Amino acid sequence: MDKYLLALLGEAGASGLAKGFSIRYKAFQEAYLEEKEHWKYFKEFRTSFLEIPVFITLFMLGLLFSFIGERAVRYLNRKAEQGAINFYKERFRDEEKIKEILNDELKHLSMSYRNLRQ
Repeated sequence: MDKYLLALLGEAGASGLAKGFSIRYKAFQEAYLEEKEHWKYFKEFRTSFLEIPVFITLFMLGLLFSFIGERAVRYLNRKAEQGAINFYKERFRDEEKIKEILNDELKHLSMSYRNLRQ
């Protein structure tokens, strides 16, 4: 499958998760805005009818996990961000924008290791 399509759907899902998390944990508001920018970047290369369904599904999952609790949110965030980081490292090489996205993903991953209530 095309790496740009996978990245597009991944960022749509990451945007949904971050939006769902941000309903209860305002610490994820900035992550949501950054994930939305990543999504917008990959829309320059590909589009898909699956973007909105992926966003909505993961938004609902993020919302559910946020009501389960902080520990569940940190766990799901860690899994999602580690997957994104691995994906970008394996499939993209030496692209300046991807380096910026990777730095953002590392910042989002660090949220899995701190208190989310601010």
